[in-house]
Amino acid sequence: MYDKTPVFPHQQHLPWAHEPLKSIYVFQRLLTTLLLVPLWAIYYSILPRSFRPRSSWSVTQIVVVKFTKRIYKVTEVAGVTWGTRDPSHDPDEKSLKETRFVWVPPLPHELCTGIVNDDQVLPQKVGTFIWPRHSPLSIDVHQEALHSDAAKKLDLEANAADSPPHVIGLYLHGGGYCHMSAHEKSGTSRIPRRLMKDNLFQEIHAVEYRLLQHAPVPGAIQDAAAVYAHLVTHQLGALKGPDGKYHYPNSPIPYHADNSPTPYPTSASVPSISQEVVSSSAEAGHRQATQGHANTDRVAEVRRPRIILIGDSAGGNLVLALARWIRDEGVLPLPDGMVLLSPSCDPSHTLPQVPASRRPRPHADTDYLLDTPEPRALLSRTFLGHHPNDMVYSPYISPASEWVLSVFHGREEGMVDLEPLGPHKDSRDYHDEGIKTYDCAVNGTPTCPDGRSAANNPYIRVPQGMGLFTGFPRVLVVVGDAERLEREVVALERALEYDGVRVRMVWAKDAVHDVLIMATWDERVREGVWREIGKWVCEVEAE
Repeated sequence: MYDKTPVFPHQQHLPWAHEPLKSIYVFQRLLTTLLLVPLWAIYYSILPRSFRPRSSWSVTQIVVVKFTKRIYKVTEVAGVTWGTRDPSHDPDEKSLKETRFVWVPPLPHELCTGIVNDDQVLPQKVGTFIWPRHSPLSIDVHQEALHSDAAKKLDLEANAADSPPHVIGLYLHGGGYCHMSAHEKSGTSRIPRRLMKDNLFQEIHAVEYRLLQHAPVPGAIQDAAAVYAHLVTHQLGALKGPDGKYHYPNSPIPYHADNSPTPYPTSASVPSISQEVVSSSAEAGHRQATQGHANTDRVAEVRRPRIILIGDSAGGNLVLALARWIRDEGVLPLPDGMVLLSPSCDPSHTLPQVPASRRPRPHADTDYLLDTPEPRALLSRTFLGHHPNDMVYSPYISPASEWVLSVFHGREEGMVDLEPLGPHKDSRDYHDEGIKTYDCAVNGTPTCPDGRSAANNPYIRVPQGMGLFTGFPRVLVVVGDAERLEREVVALERALEYDGVRVRMVWAKDAVHDVLIMATWDERVREGVWREIGKWVCEVEAE
């Protein structure tokens, strides 16, 4: 059990983070928790269901939540992290059965603008685990076919029932920016594994972004942006136009005033994931440059695959930050949709303006997440790195915080204003499988109010003519009504709705945080969530 992992700087002050005390503490915590398991099982088997944390929960569910919550305490006391790996190292190839690993080059200098431009945190190459291990009919081959006489035939074949769907996913795992990994053996990989099993995506690129142990803000955003930029420019064929922005080949915006085609980016401007991608892109660019305008008409014959950002917990927070950077900078095309699974959208509660203003998250008795003030604040300060604490109120970090909402929407609607939470609490609104789904109405006037100013916090930037979420792609949000992030997720949904974003909410009855990654839970509820995700992804693909 002896842990050889180095003690990170932000854990140096923890006595139990140093060996041999670390192993001693972890061993006794695990042992005592295992001893409590039969006691919990007996206790809740004897008591009436009304005494359980949620009456619908089985004894197994109760034990899982209590066990997980008790074990997670070792992170606060001994600085233990779960399921992590060094993002700068190659994985053991023998450990990969379902995915293939590739390196993506650092974010190109020309794209290092906005929040990703930092003189102390520099872009690095990024490891990516791609589902499935063996590439299907690849987008690169598809791109090459755009400029051949077989384009129509391939398009018809792609629409066949047994062909891969025209959807590419970019997955950002959860874990509070300090746990988990994109490796297929990580618990969070249950999400891309199931999405691929349901044949909803042609490929899913799981990003091994830098956790706070390795780089503070904006390291994770740089890594996610690098993979996204490489994906849209190399696999989806986005081209740089005369306006300095990238557009897909079938975009109605001309690349030049005379409609003459622009060659594909080369490996010199944006290095490729693999030599296969470079060669196919270069050949496609050569054909496009030599065959002229006739081929631009042919481009429209083949439908561009949709790209969807997927993130759970902290990964959902990172998805929101990535989408904001894409929108704010306006250089890369926006994704076609976002799937947010129990997204963390208000980390600012860990660093309140004054201690008395801190509001504990709800559902302490029904979720495994911890909310102890000091350890949470320590992780937030480590995540911010060299930036001052005020940056935690940036829309890139806490888009659903009261301060951000008051600046953009002219109202102080935060966690305190969302109690009670409304009709979703009524169990009669749920389907038989414990799922409630509804599309949120959009405001229709996504403008930025003139009431409050961001002048007192330079990290709250109001883009010219844009609201907090103006221009964001459509969103699917999954949340459990027994999880600790419930209120901030509701604040996020209302903010998205206010700015005209198409939002679909999926409520999982009596579900804890990030229920889809749990090893054991009520499969009736989880299957209901997976079905709703499948319907939504198919709608995005069909548009």
